[in-house]
Amino acid sequence: MVPAVVRADEAQRISLYDVAFRYAIGAGQSDGSLSMLEVTIPARTLVKPHLHTREDEFTLILAGTVGARLGDESVDEIPAESWLIKPRSVPHAMWNVRDEPARILEVVVPGGIERYFEQIAPVLREKGPEWTARYYALAEEFGLTILDDWSDELKARYSITL
Repeated sequence: MVPAVVRADEAQRISLYDVAFRYAIGAGQSDGSLSMLEVTIPARTLVKPHLHTREDEFTLILAGTVGARLGDESVDEIPAESWLIKPRSVPHAMWNVRDEPARILEVVVPGGIERYFEQIAPVLREKGPEWTARYYALAEEFGLTILDDWSDELKARYSITL
């Protein structure tokens, strides 16, 4: 690891649908110890429910209000300056039910989740019969389980979209 200053315009940017990720500290900069990602969740949007088998995830809500489901517990409104702890192997989801974007800081331990985002982004732009197989295979490669049943339930309950 080497000391560094990464200016705002030097950060990596990637979007998964309309959810925007900005990061400059990943596995490569932290010797694999963590990844830090700023995430902007658009109004009335669900981040796809999932669970990690390899990482613990910590969230600081920077702006806006989000909802979250952590395991069997749901919290409808979590205000800015609140923290979430999402241990590995605990299913979780986050969403924005407000009419303005929410911003969060994700710290993922160990690092490397940004590699998944970099690889899944082009898959999300694909269409066709093999799309689904590639989508789930990539999640499995990175130790992620996608929770489609939660997606349907949360979209209906909160009138949100992916």
